[in-house]
Amino acid sequence: MQVNLIRYGLWWMGASVAMLLAGLLLGQFGIAMPAGLATVLPPMIASVVEGMRIARATRAPLPGRDAWICAAAMTGVVAVLTVIQLPLYWNSPMVTEARQTIPFVYLAGIFLLLLAVILMVNRLFLGHGIKLGLKRLEE
Repeated sequence: MQVNLIRYGLWWMGASVAMLLAGLLLGQFGIAMPAGLATVLPPMIASVVEGMRIARATRAPLPGRDAWICAAAMTGVVAVLTVIQLPLYWNSPMVTEARQTIPFVYLAGIFLLLLAVILMVNRLFLGHGIKLGLKRLEE
């Protein structure tokens, strides 16, 4: 596998923390973050960074099947990190309300749906990062 999953996870965590802090900062001014931005932006950033690294290492595009395998592995990292972080959020007001009003089966379905979205984002932006990295190498 050509993706460094530890580096991807660190980039994802860093972007997630940055989104959290940006949301708190904007909240002080009465501005709300768009709902899906915190779900999509961290894997976008981490995938582009990894794609650019792959381009520097291989100097060639990643075949489609390999790109899907890498994107699936990166999505697995997101799933594991989310489950690890869950105790931190378990008693927050939003999660408590969701646990009380939405059946667990539906919450699990929403989690799987979000993982599917993250898989698509990882695949799309991994390819984009590779293209950006190859373009930089040409310059």
